[in-house]
Amino acid sequence: SPAPPHATSLRLPQPVRDLSATRVGNTVELHFTAPSTSTDKLPLRGATVTGQLCRQLPHQPCIAVPSSKTSVATTGAHDTHDLVTWTDTLPPNLTAGPPQLLAYRVEFFSATNRSAGLSAPAFTATGPAPSPVADLHANGSRLGILLHWNPSSTPGQVVLRREDLSPPKPRHPDHPSSPAPSAFGSPSHARHKSSSPGILWLQTGDANPQQARTLDTAALPDTPYRYSAQRRITLQLGHHSVQLRSDLSAPIDFTLLKIYPPPTPTGLTAAGYFSGTPQAFAIDLVWQPIDEAGLITPLAGYNLYRQPLNAAAQPTAPRTQPNSSPILQPAFHDTSANPSTLYRYIVSAIDTQGNESPAATTPVQPSNQP
Repeated sequence: SPAPPHATSLRLPQPVRDLSATRVGNTVELHFTAPSTSTDKLPLRGATVTGQLCRQLPHQPCIAVPSSKTSVATTGAHDTHDLVTWTDTLPPNLTAGPPQLLAYRVEFFSATNRSAGLSAPAFTATGPAPSPVADLHANGSRLGILLHWNPSSTPGQVVLRREDLSPPKPRHPDHPSSPAPSAFGSPSHARHKSSSPGILWLQTGDANPQQARTLDTAALPDTPYRYSAQRRITLQLGHHSVQLRSDLSAPIDFTLLKIYPPPTPTGLTAAGYFSGTPQAFAIDLVWQPIDEAGLITPLAGYNLYRQPLNAAAQPTAPRTQPNSSPILQPAFHDTSANPSTLYRYIVSAIDTQGNESPAATTPVQPSNQP
C-alpha cells in the first residue's frame, strides 16, 4: 500500500538506563536491564546483543574491560525484564592506596558492531575494602538469637545475612502468588529483603566498631537459620556517596530451641493475718509480674513453694507446693499455713514448654518468736 518510505533500521540497542554498581571485597557487582528495544523503538525479539563494561577514574577516559565483553540474549517482550548481573574483579592497582571515585558504564552493540552510546555512569570507589567480620558465632536466649563477632578498629557498620534453611511452606491455594510473611518483625532492626527466597539482611543499627553483638529478636524457634556477616563503610567522594562492603564472613548454622526459661520473678512479699469469725489464718503473697514481651515461649504462670523453718531460719522439712497448677496471676492466697510456724516462700516462673526460671525467695530473719 502507498505510504511514506521508512529508513532502514540499524537495530542499535537502546542504551542501558538502570546500571548500578556494588563493591564487595575486591569485586564489583553490576546490575542492569538488558536492552529489549532498538533506538527505533522496535523490539529486539530473539536477538543476541553484545555488551562491554568500561571503568573510569576522575579526569580520565573510560577504559574498556576486555574480559567483560559478552553476549546477552533478549526476549524483546514489553512485559518482561531481562535482568543481568556482571562481576568485575578489580586489578591490584585499584584495590590499594587512597580511595578514588570509580565510574562504570556499559555499552551494547548491534550485529554490525555499532553502538548507540554508553550508559549513564554507576559509581563505586577504589582503595582497600573493609576487613571481613571474624569469628561470628551464635547463642540462644529466651528473647532470640544472640550473635557475637570479634571487635575491630575498622570503622563501619556490621550487617547480618540470615538464610532460612527450613523447607518452603506451601502457599494457600486461594492466594498462590502471595509471599510468605517476613520473619523480621522487630522495630529495633532494619531489614532488607534479598532477591533470593528465604534470605534477609538484618542491620545491627550501630556503627560503633566496638559494638560486636546484636540480638535477632525476630528469629522463630525450631527454625534452622544460616548467618553470615558483612562490614560496610560509606565514603563521600566529591558529590557522590558510595558504599564499600567486605566479603561475607564464614557462615554459621543455628536453630533456636524452646529450652530457655523465663526470667526470675522479683518483689516477692508475704503477709500473714487472721480474719473472720471464727478467726482463720492465711498468708497473702504478691510479686512483680513477668514481662512477656519478646519471650520466644509464652508464659504458663508461676509455681509457689513453701518450706517450714526453725527459729534459726533453718529448714525443718522438705518444701511443698501449695498450687497444683501454674498460678496465672502474680499473687497467691495460702490458707493452709500454720500460724505458729515460720516459713520461707519461693516463687518461680514457668513457660508452656515446662521451662522453669530460677527461684525468688522471701527474706526470713531468725527469730525466737515465729
